[in-house]
Amino acid sequence: MAQIKKTPFFRLDDNEFVGFIAHDGTTWQALTIFGYQISRESTESAAERVLNEEGLTFLTGIWQYYDTDDKEWFPCVIKEAYEQRVIVNRTNVFGYKDPDDYKQVVIENPTENSLIKSA
Repeated sequence: MAQIKKTPFFRLDDNEFVGFIAHDGTTWQALTIFGYQISRESTESAAERVLNEEGLTFLTGIWQYYDTDDKEWFPCVIKEAYEQRVIVNRTNVFGYKDPDDYKQVVIENPTENSLIKSA
């Protein structure tokens, strides 16, 4: 199976890298800096609009990561995001750090098997 080509997208007003645009032959995808799907759109310009408006703010809020040490999913917030690496802080379900359960984790090459956005 061929890998879908991702094209870097830079925010229009300040030229900051905010994610990727990908086309799978049917739909256009707006992806985060590390390749997580934000949305599927029918046109490239719609996917660009999503990234321009939501690319970086999508990274805020509660996420979940799979802790390979504890062998379970935990709520977290993203502290830093890069194309091949994301640093998260474990939190409670409300996004607050619990001093008894706090842990900072580096996720190399994140996928939907290791890092997902909470609903």
